[in-house]
Amino acid sequence: MLFKLACRNIRHSVRDYTIYFLTLLFGVAVFYAFNSVGSQQVMFDIESQSDADMFQTTQIFLGMFSGLIACALGFLILYSNGFLIRRRKREFGTYMLLGMPVSRVSAIMLIETVLVGLLSLALGLVLGFLLSQAMSFLTAALFGSTISNYQFVFSPEALQATVLCFAAIYVVVALFNTAMVNHQKLIDLLHADAKNQKTAVRNPWVCLVVFIVSLGVLAYAYQQLSENGMVMLDDPQFARATVCMLVGTLMFFWSLAGFVIAVLTRARGVYLRGLVPFTVRQIASRVNTAFLSLWAVCVMLFFSITAFSVGMGLVQVLTGDIEKANPYSATLMAQVYADSAISSVRDTSGDIAQRAKAMQAEVPERYEQGMAYDWDMAARLREAAPQLWEQTVGAAAQIDTYNVPGITYGQLFEGISGAVRLEANDLSDNISISNIGVVGLSQVNAVRALTGQPAIQLGADECMLANNMSLTTAVADEIARVRPTIEVLGRSLTYAPDVADTQFQDNALLATALVTIVPDAVIDDMKAAGAIPLQCWLNVMYANNGKTDVQNDEALDQIVAASQPKSMDGFDSGFAGREDSYARLLWPVTTIYTAHEMTTQAGGLKMLVTYLAIYIGFIFLIATAAILAVQQLSMTADSLPRYRMLSRLGCSQRMVDRSLLVQVLVYFLLPLGLALCHTACAVGVLSTKLFAALGVPVTGPIALAAVLVLVVYGGYLLMTYLTSRNAVNAAMRVS
Repeated sequence: MLFKLACRNIRHSVRDYTIYFLTLLFGVAVFYAFNSVGSQQVMFDIESQSDADMFQTTQIFLGMFSGLIACALGFLILYSNGFLIRRRKREFGTYMLLGMPVSRVSAIMLIETVLVGLLSLALGLVLGFLLSQAMSFLTAALFGSTISNYQFVFSPEALQATVLCFAAIYVVVALFNTAMVNHQKLIDLLHADAKNQKTAVRNPWVCLVVFIVSLGVLAYAYQQLSENGMVMLDDPQFARATVCMLVGTLMFFWSLAGFVIAVLTRARGVYLRGLVPFTVRQIASRVNTAFLSLWAVCVMLFFSITAFSVGMGLVQVLTGDIEKANPYSATLMAQVYADSAISSVRDTSGDIAQRAKAMQAEVPERYEQGMAYDWDMAARLREAAPQLWEQTVGAAAQIDTYNVPGITYGQLFEGISGAVRLEANDLSDNISISNIGVVGLSQVNAVRALTGQPAIQLGADECMLANNMSLTTAVADEIARVRPTIEVLGRSLTYAPDVADTQFQDNALLATALVTIVPDAVIDDMKAAGAIPLQCWLNVMYANNGKTDVQNDEALDQIVAASQPKSMDGFDSGFAGREDSYARLLWPVTTIYTAHEMTTQAGGLKMLVTYLAIYIGFIFLIATAAILAVQQLSMTADSLPRYRMLSRLGCSQRMVDRSLLVQVLVYFLLPLGLALCHTACAVGVLSTKLFAALGVPVTGPIALAAVLVLVVYGGYLLMTYLTSRNAVNAAMRVS
């Protein structure tokens, strides 16, 4: 009997359950789909442990955020369920008036909750399973690869996590429903429709002052954020901007209704038209009583849209040029020696042999070996494993970087234009007093030959900047235009009017920034004066040996391990937490970067950031839209007697529908509009300070965010209006 009654109640309340049910459905589907990402790896050719670790890392981070998502969904479901309880208080009172015990009423609610929960869970899992299959193709697109062995993948782990999470939420909802029914008095249930929520009446002049102050606080927050640039998040300016944004937004919604009413009531020509007074009072009543939730919705919308836009932009920043940034099969880097982080870049003593003397005193075996081989990394590695070297390495070229004490970047910036000079000094706090870095011409040409670039020609008294980092492009071009002159060990060198676009080593980014290419004679003079390299980069191209990149990477590890076995004392055995087969030495090899490893990491980072941005953005967008929908439907239900009165007074259905549409639009678009202002400031600052400087367009991420908002937020808006209109029209027909 109770089961049949619960099923009938669900059928009769299907309109009320629509938003609640769809929110549950989407929540289950998205929760399952994103927690099943780790299972997708079976569809890809996993060649190495790093490939498998990529999926595992993404799964771990998504799992961590799933806890936050579960809490948000739990609050949302509980909040939405409260609306359903409120809508049906009179129904429960009728049951009790007819003699049904409170326990049976609670049992009916429990059965309804279980049925709706099971249905949404089942359908959500089906939808989530289909969504996870679609995400497999998105994963392949993020890696620029194809799925070699497509198959339907079901994740038991994701299923278990989803069922446990939502089962816990439904248990809490069931307990909440039971408690709500048990603690209500019969008289309150029967007269629930007659009770109106108290509306706070605020002094319009106070609201006007607070509204103006809120605009000032928000303007100050934007100004602080612009100065901070959202680069240093631990900067006090960023903290002030965040606090002022939160406080200003709260003040804005607290004061808005009273301020708007005061203005509109004085504009008689606008206010006293049609149902404008009724519409304005309806909106103001809801804004006055729900300003805290509007504030929370606005902040969540800002976070959601910004996270999605910035996340998509960061993907391009971190991985957009990954192929161009890794033109070689592998790069072996030697750190050589720096007696301190400061002296390596700001040594103004004039003693060009200072670092060599310090290295000889502290690590003589590394210094002596480097000098014996003239810092030629390939010669040392080839000697340690000649056969494996010939099988693995087809070509190799080395670049040694030197710092010139006493010649700073500040000297190069002196002659350039003021605007570019400010931009140059903003690159780093110490760049103007840091020594310039120089490399030899023949080494640069040897590296360029590996990738088919033409050789650079320099005169005996010329030098040239090498740069491919977008952040320093304008500075490099301006220096090349001005053509300053520097003096290195008595040789005067004038900068050439061109800038060399050369990637000196495999890296996560295009990383050649303001490096000076000098004739080999200059490097010979520096070495004769006792200078040693600051860093050595040995770039190798694998031989055409029929092996995969992973196999060649492993062979390269073995070559390095032959020259510096793990048993040797490294300079930093815990560096980066890697489990290398070789000891990390100052020379000949400190670290190996391979193109396969870098592109794999970039693909994993792209997948991680993209999925986190979509996951967080989508869930928070659903949460905010659902909260507004529930509040609007609640207000509509409370106002049904008012709509019946309007019908009796002769208002047409068209006028009422138009008033209802305006209410829904204003209630949804008000927090969205302010959130978009916050987002425009944050994204604009990041675009100027980061994305534009790195040559990354933000129009694509912004367009994707707009589509997401339009589909999700706009869908809830439309669904809310249609549900509210149906309820109002039904009430007017029985008036």
